[in-house]
Amino acid sequence: MGTLAQIEAGRKAKYDGHTEEETSAESLSVSTEYYHYTDGRSKTKRDILCDVLGHYFSKKSVSKNHTQCHLTSWDVWCTYFNITGELREWFGLFFGTPHEDVSNGAHSQHRVVDNDRLNQLGVEWFNNHKMETFDAIVRKGIYQDPKTKEIFVGKPVNRMIWYNKVTKQEWNYYIKSIADVVEGGKWVLNPTTLHFVDANGNKLFHLQMKGSGKKFTSSYHSLMFHIYRPQVNDYQ
Repeated sequence: MGTLAQIEAGRKAKYDGHTEEETSAESLSVSTEYYHYTDGRSKTKRDILCDVLGHYFSKKSVSKNHTQCHLTSWDVWCTYFNITGELREWFGLFFGTPHEDVSNGAHSQHRVVDNDRLNQLGVEWFNNHKMETFDAIVRKGIYQDPKTKEIFVGKPVNRMIWYNKVTKQEWNYYIKSIADVVEGGKWVLNPTTLHFVDANGNKLFHLQMKGSGKKFTSSYHSLMFHIYRPQVNDYQ
């Protein structure tokens, strides 16, 4: 479990995020003369919506150069994508083995499995499913209903607002522009994370094991994806 300071920081970040979304909705309503509103639910990528224009925004309010964009358990991920056999074994070892050095001493505290063939299977899967992964972590999201345990896909976004809380700078991106970059990029593996880099070597995502929170709850040991500011043209 995180410290009280970490818990409070998390609560503040969520509150600040919702406040920033409301500010953007009000601003967009004025600038376009069409009503924009917010969706405060957690299991959606749609932070700001304008049904008349068909504009659906994901807003990223950041203080660093990256921020979390999706969090899901490795079991939900594997079930949704119908991942079985040795590949599912790799996901379980990389993301779901508490208190064990899965490298068998080769990389203490690291998540790389001490099996090059399994590691290659994992990286190959992500590179063979680049666009499906992009849809799952950015465009739509995949979620599990906590009561029924049903896995479902969220409604898509088509725009992203990237707002730096420190510098007060803002960028606006079409989701399609980011998707086009993903088409030409690739996932690479290092001892603790997977990184996605575009064709020019710019980092766009990293994937790591969530190692905080109450063990076996609060998405502990889940797949935690972070996104970096996309190096594409904004539409301002």
